[in-house]
Amino acid sequence: MRYYAKEILLRDGWASDKTIFVEDGVIIKIESGQAEQAEILNGPVIPGMVNLHSHAFQKAFVGLTEYQANKEDSFWSWRDLMYRLLQRLNVEDMNVIAQYVYEEMLLNGYTTCAEFHYLHRQANDVNGDSLAASQAVIEAARTAGIGLCHCPVFYSYSGFGKTAPAKEQYPFVHSLDEYKHLLERLQSTYANDPMVSFGIAPHSLRAVSEEQLRDLAQWWSPQGPIHLHIAEQIKEVEECVDFYGQRPVEWLLKNQNVNQRWCLVHATHLNDIEVSQLAKTGAIAGICPQTEANLGDGIFPGVEFVAAEGAFGIGSDSHISISPWHELRLFEYTQRLSHRKRNRLCSDDNPNVGSFLWQHATNSGAQVVNRSVGSLAVGNKADWVVLDTNISELAVLSGERLLDAAVFAVNQNPVLDVMVHGQWRVKSGELIGEGVKNNYVKLLRDKVVN
Repeated sequence: MRYYAKEILLRDGWASDKTIFVEDGVIIKIESGQAEQAEILNGPVIPGMVNLHSHAFQKAFVGLTEYQANKEDSFWSWRDLMYRLLQRLNVEDMNVIAQYVYEEMLLNGYTTCAEFHYLHRQANDVNGDSLAASQAVIEAARTAGIGLCHCPVFYSYSGFGKTAPAKEQYPFVHSLDEYKHLLERLQSTYANDPMVSFGIAPHSLRAVSEEQLRDLAQWWSPQGPIHLHIAEQIKEVEECVDFYGQRPVEWLLKNQNVNQRWCLVHATHLNDIEVSQLAKTGAIAGICPQTEANLGDGIFPGVEFVAAEGAFGIGSDSHISISPWHELRLFEYTQRLSHRKRNRLCSDDNPNVGSFLWQHATNSGAQVVNRSVGSLAVGNKADWVVLDTNISELAVLSGERLLDAAVFAVNQNPVLDVMVHGQWRVKSGELIGEGVKNNYVKLLRDKVVN
């Protein structure tokens, strides 16, 4: 297939008058000019965004925790409410919720998702086989048509010092042998599927022991990415200092070979030394600004991390908002509020904040999803977004200024069309295919709200 773009963001920057040749979902050639029989794309073309952190099932109770449960309402009280939701969901529900989430991602410009999957079993079947839950999520992604890096979570303890898991956490728990067997079965089942890749996700330093983390990292590191929650909450940092005598990121960097395969999710609470050392590893900081704001986590030291040449990507996490545009805007705005200055997240090479954020997040996110994505280049997958220049704020702009406006000035979804692995998934702002919205609304009515 051939596609003609009047304006396109390639790996080396913006270009005009290009034809993209796609075969088996992969870009095989990019040439100047409009080739014969090329489909004309309906606006400026940019690489699809990588969502590097998703808990799909949490979408089902978005908006239902926005009341003060107690005067000390925090992440921890929110977590208690989340545990209650888990009691109601079965594998079929997880499939519906995940498909709805992935469809919403596509509509907003995400073309790949890393699913940090930890609801392995139903609450009433905590000894059951966890394969079904992973397959429910993977099949949801395949049906929706989004690229998926499935990262099953290894969860063993409820706190530092090998504290036994709480009853509410039983659906998350595996032994090491069970966990490795799960990954091996999943890899075998989807070995030939170009839309599915795998990573591992030791949940956090509080939920995994030092010995378990070392075992998992040594076993998996030659194969793919490692995703880990870390330093999200002050309480977590304090408990880590009490147990290990070091802060979470400080301890991890001293005890693991952290490199470009690692995605440290949140990493909200870093001191100056941790910022510098983490940046040097090449690991990706997985920032989820909408969720971190909703949960009151804190503000990631983005200005300092970018100045240290650290790599970051974005995720929608709890899905309080499924929009890369909103995530990037809030990421920049938190830095402005913290530093009381404007235009903080950029570089000398690219001082345009929206453009810098989009390109950095796509390229860095690609490192930790085991898929050839992140930029539009020969050899990468044909995953792209066509922007809607019928929107007045975008109508007369191009290049870096176009992306600046899309992130900061447009208050509607700027996505017109979306392609994933050479297949159109969104056209004229609408999903191709029926979608699962009606089933999702019925699930909310029958099992979540009532």
